[in-house]
Amino acid sequence: MKDSFGVTIEPGDRIMSASTSGGWAKIGTVYAAESGRLMMTVEHGQSGRSYFSQKRSAIGSMALILRKADGTVPAHVAGEIG
Repeated sequence: MKDSFGVTIEPGDRIMSASTSGGWAKIGTVYAAESGRLMMTVEHGQSGRSYFSQKRSAIGSMALILRKADGTVPAHVAGEIG
């Protein structure tokens, strides 16, 4: 699976994920479910005035890696790509 900028999403990555249908935005850490599917542990999520209460969730249709599992920050997040 890749984020919206084409960077491969891997377990341990910290991401922001959004859903176009539900209007949710979530921040969390990616993990691999027993099935092998990538999921995320939600650390913060919000839609307007409502807060996302689930602790585990699927990764939405629009995802952005904020920090890779090894601690590096993708160039498009760091502002190195104009």
